[in-house]
Amino acid sequence: MVQIKIALLPIVLFVLITILAFSFFSNAKLADAHITKKFGNITVEVGWSNEPALVGELNNAIVQVNQTSGGKNNNNNSTAVINALADMNIVVKYGGATKPLDFEPSEVTEGLYNGKMIPTRIGSYSLVMNGTIQGQRINNAESPLDLVEGKEKISFPDTISSSTTGGGGDTATANNNIGPRLQGIVSQLANDIDSAKGGINAIAKSNADTQKSIQNLKGAADRSYMIGLGGIGAGVAGIIIAAVALTRKEAANAS
Repeated sequence: MVQIKIALLPIVLFVLITILAFSFFSNAKLADAHITKKFGNITVEVGWSNEPALVGELNNAIVQVNQTSGGKNNNNNSTAVINALADMNIVVKYGGATKPLDFEPSEVTEGLYNGKMIPTRIGSYSLVMNGTIQGQRINNAESPLDLVEGKEKISFPDTISSSTTGGGGDTATANNNIGPRLQGIVSQLANDIDSAKGGINAIAKSNADTQKSIQNLKGAADRSYMIGLGGIGAGVAGIIIAAVALTRKEAANAS
């Protein structure tokens, strides 16, 4: 198990370094604002109620549930599902950490449900859903939420005003943005490390299960071998007994 973790460490480090470089030099978001998935004739859309989602700010993870009446490929007759989440278990996930969310129906929109939360780290979040909606089974369905960002993009003024820095206002602004930017990179890196640790543990568990299966097969083979030897021994003993009995019978007939 330790050897597997050591062997995978360079791969994990390479992936994390690639993600870190991508996060630093790219402004592309890791997830769309809203994600829609279909489960039979049930359509589930997830996202944030307030966008962009900001770290440390109260927000709602929203789930919109609709049902189509014309088959899987027909979206023309779509109706909101009332009390859709009664038999659902939904957790919010960040890296390897999860937390159950309680969803309340919207007071203004049918089929819309709000789960209050305060995202405490910059990075990628997702909702993992298990249960049934209108008899449709949903198993371990994970949908990403929009990226949670820092407040520096909409904050004003900066912590250090340009008026106090003479002609170095641009430099001060850039320096002020480094901290939140690094915070976002570090948070995302921690998220990815948690996910990688989960993957390594799953591989290690799979290897342990494989070794256990091999041991079980070996034990079964050993038992079969012993049973076979016992059968052969019984057969040989039977032959010997039969030969002795036949010899005695022939001797008796001769006398």
